[in-house]
Amino acid sequence: MKLRTGKFFIREGFRNLKRNGTMSTAAITSVIAALLVIGIFFIIVINIDYAATKLESQIEMMVYLEDGLSENIINTMETEIRSINGVKSVEFISKDVALKNLEKNWGENSYLLEGLEGDNPLPDAFLITLSDPSKASAVALSVSSISNIEKVVYGKEELAKLLNATYVMRISSAAIILILLFISVFIIANTIKLTVYARRREIGIMKFVGATDWFVRMPFIIEGIIVGIIGAVSATAILGAGYYYCSGLIKNQMIGLMSISLIPFKQIISSMVVLLIIVGVVIGAAGSLISVRRFIKV
Repeated sequence: MKLRTGKFFIREGFRNLKRNGTMSTAAITSVIAALLVIGIFFIIVINIDYAATKLESQIEMMVYLEDGLSENIINTMETEIRSINGVKSVEFISKDVALKNLEKNWGENSYLLEGLEGDNPLPDAFLITLSDPSKASAVALSVSSISNIEKVVYGKEELAKLLNATYVMRISSAAIILILLFISVFIIANTIKLTVYARRREIGIMKFVGATDWFVRMPFIIEGIIVGIIGAVSATAILGAGYYYCSGLIKNQMIGLMSISLIPFKQIISSMVVLLIIVGVVIGAAGSLISVRRFIKV
């Protein structure tokens, strides 16, 4: 495409927007509405994924040791565990430290543990943090094969349920976003079709004087892209302001013993801007292209 022709198409795109103000406003409003729905769903999905990732990163494995092991044996075992693929960190917790932690957790009822210092029934243990929760079974199997290991505990069934739930959620989210995208293109196409219909005579004249199909299409596609960008910027501003307000409102709020936390505004805004602009351009251009196909066959 020549530079002069490209400038002509862009100029025509803006001119068509001004010339058909009412229909252009309707198209922009439709784009904003569609992108708001997609944007809200994106925010929900990305925050659920953020929470799931945090939960996965907090999955720990307790490895209880046989009683009466020397310090050298414990150090050797720790080195061996650290070398296992999937292990992020290893922390040794002596039986004395475990008892103090238990007393702290019991709070006012810690008096029930008095007298156990001299005959501590708790075992020494390693607390393992996993780099990849999906490797928990393999890590547990490798750790269990090490000598002097009494028991490995990591909540196998609960972990499997969590990983399955997050997998299903991510696949479902991608599918729903695609469905919303197709619905948005359909809505925008029908809105833009009204604009194209109002200018069907103009299209007929252009075809009559020898204009190629793409020469007729391009101003409409450029117009759709402009509509998409305007809608995306508007939707981003609305969603950004709403997210900033809501994240500040519920920050550090407590429900029972669980703390609600959202992805920080600075982390989400850039990806949201890019997503909505790309989606806005795609649905605007695709909507225009679909709409003009019928009227270009004259």
